[in-house]
Amino acid sequence: MILYLHGAPAFGAVERYVVQLVEGLAGREEAVLAFPDVPELEPFRRLAGSGVRLVSLSPELVAGPAPRLAAELRRLVARERPWVVHVTDTWAPALVAARLAGARRVLVTHHTPELPRQDNLAGRLWWALAWLARPEVIYTSETDRRGDGRRLLRTHVVELGIDLERFAAAGATSGTAAAPGPAGAGRPPRAAAGAVVGTVARLAPQKGLDVLIAAAPLVLARRPDARFVIVGDGEQRAELEARATAAGVADHVAFLGARDDVPEQLAALDVFVLPSRFEGLCLAVIEAQAAGVPVVATPVGGIRETVVPGETGLLVPVDDAAALAEAILTLLDDPALAARLAAAAQRRALARFAVERMVERTVALYGG
Repeated sequence: MILYLHGAPAFGAVERYVVQLVEGLAGREEAVLAFPDVPELEPFRRLAGSGVRLVSLSPELVAGPAPRLAAELRRLVARERPWVVHVTDTWAPALVAARLAGARRVLVTHHTPELPRQDNLAGRLWWALAWLARPEVIYTSETDRRGDGRRLLRTHVVELGIDLERFAAAGATSGTAAAPGPAGAGRPPRAAAGAVVGTVARLAPQKGLDVLIAAAPLVLARRPDARFVIVGDGEQRAELEARATAAGVADHVAFLGARDDVPEQLAALDVFVLPSRFEGLCLAVIEAQAAGVPVVATPVGGIRETVVPGETGLLVPVDDAAALAEAILTLLDDPALAARLAAAAQRRALARFAVERMVERTVALYGG
């Protein structure tokens, strides 16, 4: 039996990874998924029909003192007696608890080794204990494994998977993205002229969308027909809207919020941009590539493996709005180059990032 321990009370790329793994195990392995009982993780509850047994964790427990949480998780592991405990993201109390409970194998998926940590003394001690528990570490890119440098632990690389066919199909029948209006006022999709530059991201400092807003006036100076589309939501939305207004580009930027039609939104772009400050493998970039959209990004985390400069996209330095604008303009001004990069990236994405491939490689790890 596989016991998945998940601690983040939000739904994003890591949580989609969990859903894919559990669904891929259906009918093959007994599985239990323990996670915080919060509304944001409602998609996990829909997994009940796939054969996984769900265990709810009190949000107060998960957010509370680490010793109490670790003790409860230890009891859970001891009660379930799994063959493998898979901690789905770096969660120190879970790693310590699994080892204290005598789990035969403990794995952890380290999605974003570049993530800057700001733990207090107690947090640093818990992380020291967690790595002393000697879990096997799954990285989502070879770049992350090399950069993290945990040579004393057994490590593996299993790239994330996405529903590639959905994105490729959207790219083959691309429509148009929603037209921009005043900041924060996304409208329903409609046909519109002009180049469309956009992104799909959580609106957080990590994603560097303030740099995209700063680059927008530089792009518009040469391409006044350009429009910018930002799909996603997050804590930085109000700040980004204010930046767009201050930069005088609010009428050219659409903040569309969270969407269910991401493949279609991606396929409507002329250029996909993600100026992140740090990343793991980064599903958003791969999804854009699968949709056949040329990509401009920054050389952080696993993006360095998916965006090869001049072959599958363009890379620019972190926090460099001028370089970002120039790269966007390069692709807008040279449709042949953009098409060549997009086609090469799409072929590579379709070959490497199928969900089935990720599931099979992970299941193989469970077997030893």
